[in-house]
Amino acid sequence: MTIPDYDGPYRRELVTALEAVHRASTVIMTFYEAQSAATYTKGDGSPVTDADLASDRVIREIIAQMFPGDALLTEEGAQDVGRLTNARCWIVDPIDGTAQYVARTGLFDVMIALCVDGRPVVAVSVQPVTGRVQAAVTGAGAWEISEGEVSRFEIGPRAGLPRLVSSKWYGGLEPDRGAAAKRIAKRLGAPEPPILEVGYQSRAFSLPNRPYDAFVGLPSPSGESIAQEWDLACVDLITHEAGGRFADCWGRLHRYNKRLTSISGGILASADPELHHALLDAIIPELPAAMPAEDPADALPERPSDGSGYF
Repeated sequence: MTIPDYDGPYRRELVTALEAVHRASTVIMTFYEAQSAATYTKGDGSPVTDADLASDRVIREIIAQMFPGDALLTEEGAQDVGRLTNARCWIVDPIDGTAQYVARTGLFDVMIALCVDGRPVVAVSVQPVTGRVQAAVTGAGAWEISEGEVSRFEIGPRAGLPRLVSSKWYGGLEPDRGAAAKRIAKRLGAPEPPILEVGYQSRAFSLPNRPYDAFVGLPSPSGESIAQEWDLACVDLITHEAGGRFADCWGRLHRYNKRLTSISGGILASADPELHHALLDAIIPELPAAMPAEDPADALPERPSDGSGYF
């Protein structure tokens, strides 16, 4: 296992996350190559496979062994309300892009982030099909690991007009939000934004022929979002540490380990600060007058103080 040259206060956490994604990726690829993972449908209609569940088990075991006092929130695991009183919470997506796994496109990742006091401080992702790893530690920058070689990950400047994209997962195919994305691009003098089949992936900012300069995920008029904390915590830190910007559509940093784990304010990922500020201005006319609560639970009727009524 290749480890970046980092000897700061979160080295043990970084090494643990790298080991966890490596072992989870190995398990996933065993299923993937054999095409042996059964697919099930969860209560919300989204797919889950044997590979998701196996990856979840591996990651849980490694983190629990190395950091038994930390909280853990994973997409496939039960939401333990005890995490709300723990300043340290690992947020995990055992397979981000299960639909892509099932479709065998290769466009799926394993993502792990350690959040302290609501913000990510360590993040590691891997694309199992290629073995390509991205990692970041707060204040220390970001790295890429490919074929055993470590390099710094720094998002390069854009060339020419900004290229925006949105995603079907953020309503890009819906008439209202799809039209809004086009209006935002027009205000920036940018081309009409394509609608992706996948959500935001920080590795898209590091490809040799980078496909876009900003990802816009507009909030739903209902205040609901398909995005959850495990979809964003990892790429949030990697994007920031690589020199980009990542926030909600009001420019607020996302908070993690909340009572409700959904993301109600949409997302905006930008390659550089200048573009980010321009996008925030261009988005304003498309946003509802009322800014949503950072924790969606704050907009619900009062529940028990331990948060137990939210799950």
